[in-house]
Amino acid sequence: MYPWVIFDADNTLWETERLYDEARRKLASQLARRGIDEATATEVQQAIDEELYKTHGYSAQRFPESFDRTLTYFFPDATDLERDTIRSIAERVFRDPAAVHDSVTEVVEQLRRHYRLGILTAGENWVQQSRLSQFAHLHHFQAVEVVDQKNAATFESFIEKHEVDRKNSWVVGDSLKSDILPAHEVGLNAVLIVTRNWDRVEMSELRLPLNVESVRDLSEVLKIIPLPN
Repeated sequence: MYPWVIFDADNTLWETERLYDEARRKLASQLARRGIDEATATEVQQAIDEELYKTHGYSAQRFPESFDRTLTYFFPDATDLERDTIRSIAERVFRDPAAVHDSVTEVVEQLRRHYRLGILTAGENWVQQSRLSQFAHLHHFQAVEVVDQKNAATFESFIEKHEVDRKNSWVVGDSLKSDILPAHEVGLNAVLIVTRNWDRVEMSELRLPLNVESVRDLSEVLKIIPLPN
């Protein structure tokens, strides 16, 4: 059995929320030209996206669909060309590269001396594979898995497949629901990277005390995860 640090990818190792934010700004700007208040447009899109998450999950179709429905919410008679233009703004999120967090190099270099490193990430396979292919530190990770969703069974499978010493291993991620809770359920330690991208989906659902370490900078995990001599 080996001690591992198992990372989430999106908004943990690299920052995808900026891509979503930029797409939302472009959508709001487009609608503002037609008289729609930008704040109102953004709120409607996020509410629609939150509702679509219940049926679409991590699918790459969800975000463009939320843009399309936002447009038709305000303009039911929007043309196919207008709808295609709006959808294309959202679709760029999945094609544009995501910036790797500044502290990733430091964190990976420190942790790999003491732990095996893994990536367990959920989402549309082609999107995740594209982002992984651009990740300069990928060669330092002994296991990389893309799954449809993360839950206790997913982590248990990873543990069994890769001989994970669960008592001395850690999960690092930004989602309470998909990273922290299932990690704890199977006996892994966990560090929560606090981000705002899950607030609307998770904070409305989770109302229980959590025994997690919350950090805002990935480099802070080095103060939490022990580095044996």
